[in-house]
Amino acid sequence: MIPRTVAAAFLETDDARWLAPMTAGLCRGFNAHLIGVHGVEPLPLLGGDLASDPIIYPEFLDWQRKEAAAIRETFEHALTAEDVQGEFRSPVDTRDALVDFLVDSCRAADLVVSARVPPHAGRASDIRLQEQLIRQTGRPVLVVSETVKLERPARHVLLGVSCSREAMRAAHDMLYLAASGARIDLLSVSPSGGERQAVDDLRDDLATALDRRGYDVTLLDRMKTTSEAGDELLHTARERGAELIAVGAFGHSRLYDFVIGAVTTRLLETSHLPVLFSK
Repeated sequence: MIPRTVAAAFLETDDARWLAPMTAGLCRGFNAHLIGVHGVEPLPLLGGDLASDPIIYPEFLDWQRKEAAAIRETFEHALTAEDVQGEFRSPVDTRDALVDFLVDSCRAADLVVSARVPPHAGRASDIRLQEQLIRQTGRPVLVVSETVKLERPARHVLLGVSCSREAMRAAHDMLYLAASGARIDLLSVSPSGGERQAVDDLRDDLATALDRRGYDVTLLDRMKTTSEAGDELLHTARERGAELIAVGAFGHSRLYDFVIGAVTTRLLETSHLPVLFSK
């Protein structure tokens, strides 16, 4: 599977400096079209009647225009440098809900790429926006940071397996980013008994399907404990030398809660690797 349309969601101006070249490089390898999407928090959310203030509102608009222009310039430079076709989008009306603009602009893409928001240094609004990108676009969202980029298809992927719809979406979405013949580790973290058997049966079917596609598949087991499931994913990925983690996001199954909101949040906050979230 090869993505032909990729959307890069810019939540901060500084992200464009490294995120634009990274996504443009990916698109060059995929021969994909790149959509750069940017917006800012609508002024009414900043409090009271600021949106109608004759002094503050014009200054806010000027700041928004300058920020959008700076990101556009960086984005278009990256397109030119990588010889990639693309377009840049920013909201026309600052009173529009930013999350709606970002989500709607990314929904037609095969893949959405977003910069990781530092949990302590990042703005709370950016963290909420990133969560909504994952929850609402219906597309796989790859979260990266300047120190843990993904500049080519991954040769080694760790996939979290459960009986949830979200996990199965992740199993197929990660094929967008897995190199031909890549090593794919299928990790199940589950309790004993009937629930464990259901997960194991599904994982065996998935391993067979991936083997038919030419991937090198390894089955991994971890027993469910009181520790964070997200930490177990990260520990195993580091132990195995994976380049990418793929998981379902913000969901759970009736048989086995593997990817719940707490796990997704943990990975967003602490992952040392790129993570592909599917919802």
